[in-house]
Amino acid sequence: MLDKVLLNWEPYTLKEDNLPCLITYGKHMGGSHLSIVLIANLFLQGSKILFLTAYPMARDNFLNQIEEDTSRVAFVDSLESLEESLDKDAIIIESGNATLFLNAIKLIPDLDERVIFVKNIEIFNEEIFNTCLENQKVILSGDIDECNFKNNISIEKFYTIIAFNQPETPIRIEIPKLEMWSSYLKNDKQSGILTLHDEQNRRTP
Repeated sequence: MLDKVLLNWEPYTLKEDNLPCLITYGKHMGGSHLSIVLIANLFLQGSKILFLTAYPMARDNFLNQIEEDTSRVAFVDSLESLEESLDKDAIIIESGNATLFLNAIKLIPDLDERVIFVKNIEIFNEEIFNTCLENQKVILSGDIDECNFKNNISIEKFYTIIAFNQPETPIRIEIPKLEMWSSYLKNDKQSGILTLHDEQNRRTP
């Protein structure tokens, strides 16, 4: 079941017009889970998704958040399976398959209608980063300090930034002191502390 996202202790939903969005975090801070909850929330609102992550655990977490309803979801591990899946609302590329992802970017006819979600951005190369940001509806998630193209990230204009700590890489905003599993969100319209709660209103990492 989808965890609840709270901004300053009030229900919060990331919208497509809040994009592009950068989510940055170090290890064991909760950023991975928050990223999945946010993209799952967008999907359940009706957004179409193109999804790439380095590791399959994120895919499994996404399915858990949407209660494993896979009727609108395609798992793509080849160009052939991509061609068969173009009508699906969520296209999930085989974990770590950057080449297939870049091909999908070129071949999906309704790409401009989809939110492009890349998790573990530090694992992928700069081509992934540059290709994603040719589009407006993008969420990039990971540890930017570990990216070999972090200087390019620091000069990019993201509409929304969500950070679990103050990275060494400049991100144009100052992050306040945060409790464990919390993050700070900032865009032109909103700012504050983001937290997650499950269906029993318990804090989640």
